[in-house]
Amino acid sequence: MLVIRDMISEDVVEKGFVHYKSWLETYDGLMNLEFLSKHTLERCIHIAKTYPENTIVAIYDHHIVGFAAYLSSRDSKDDRGEVMAICVLKDYQKLGIGKALMDECINRLHAHDEVSVWVLHNNFAAITWYEKYGLKLDGKKKSVKVMKDYSLDEVRMSLSIKNIHH
Repeated sequence: MLVIRDMISEDVVEKGFVHYKSWLETYDGLMNLEFLSKHTLERCIHIAKTYPENTIVAIYDHHIVGFAAYLSSRDSKDDRGEVMAICVLKDYQKLGIGKALMDECINRLHAHDEVSVWVLHNNFAAITWYEKYGLKLDGKKKSVKVMKDYSLDEVRMSLSIKNIHH
């Protein structure tokens, strides 16, 4: 049975592990190895402890197997919510867990006209998944410098939610 709920303080180690492992499963071959090697379990647990707000977890078989993080727009001129992350362990993908997490994020961001997500430009599996969900590439791009000589190039995908009924 799948349960989606707010992350609580007792979840930080398991949520941190899901963050750590899902990144290794997803981004191996898509990101610079030196940058990916900085993504440690300890760092992921620290992130879970430091930024618990707006984080939901997916519990399946009594274990956290996925999570999502969302927030309202950081730009007051732009009425959009943002899904900051959706991560599901590889062994639990294709069970509807990512969709359930996305549905809950959209439900919580219902006051906005649009929801967007930034995706690594070369993560075609994620882009395809978001397209199946209904998001579309909207032409916005950014490059985030994460190391002295390495940046992550991302594309934005958006979904109009003002006509979705909750």
